[in-house]
Amino acid sequence: MPNDVPIPQWDQLPGLTWTEKVAALTDQFLTLEQTQCPLKHLFEGNLYIREIRIPVGTLLTGRVHRHGHVCQLLEGSVVLVQRDGSRDAFQAPSEIVTLPGYQMVVYAVDDVIARTIHPNPTGERDIATLEADIFESAESVKELGAALNQQRLS
Repeated sequence: MPNDVPIPQWDQLPGLTWTEKVAALTDQFLTLEQTQCPLKHLFEGNLYIREIRIPVGTLLTGRVHRHGHVCQLLEGSVVLVQRDGSRDAFQAPSEIVTLPGYQMVVYAVDDVIARTIHPNPTGERDIATLEADIFESAESVKELGAALNQQRLS
């Protein structure tokens, strides 16, 4: 699978930084009907696993992760947009390990099943508590996106 798969939503925002593009898209996506990407919460030993199904043709912007984690592609194929604008194509089965501060922008070339695996040394089961530890707040991204899109429309 080639790395140069067109991603219309992403490609239509030239001249913006990575952070600005993610914010602008996030703001735009929040005004649209949401694509259903069912999410399962799994617990195995001292791990919290988030399993998501992403339909073909979906561009998904994730939240900034506070900690490094494992990402597994179980089924399908995706194109990951990197911070430098490059694109990496992955087909299942594949796996990457991220660093703190990682934010995923992924385009589903096929129907996808993917997992992120996070340490859960305390055995916490409350999803809101786990998400507060795993992810940075999305508020600043939403605010920047709204401001950028307002500027573009003015």
